[in-house]
Amino acid sequence: MISADLLREARRRAGLTQAELGLLVGKPQSVVSRWERGEVDPSLETLRRLIRACGLELTFGLANFDDSYDAYIRDSLRLSPAARVDRAVRKARSYRAMRARLVTARRG
Repeated sequence: MISADLLREARRRAGLTQAELGLLVGKPQSVVSRWERGEVDPSLETLRRLIRACGLELTFGLANFDDSYDAYIRDSLRLSPAARVDRAVRKARSYRAMRARLVTARRG
């Protein structure tokens, strides 16, 4: 299943467990597991929300990019390489902080 493979790959790239991803989108771990095994397909909007919760866009695994992604690429190309790196570092720090909050919430 394409959606199962995309979801599993996005979650692994983000370094999240199924339970952590479920917390981010308000779904139990068992549902995330069923989606990843291909037993049930999430709706396109749910899949998009899951992939975004992993810090990616649904288009990371697809060949057809929508206009908003094209605009993002154009904007990125206008930045200097240093500015692009700075933006990537800020995003990585943001995701790391989000993951730390999830771990803390899971313990508490």
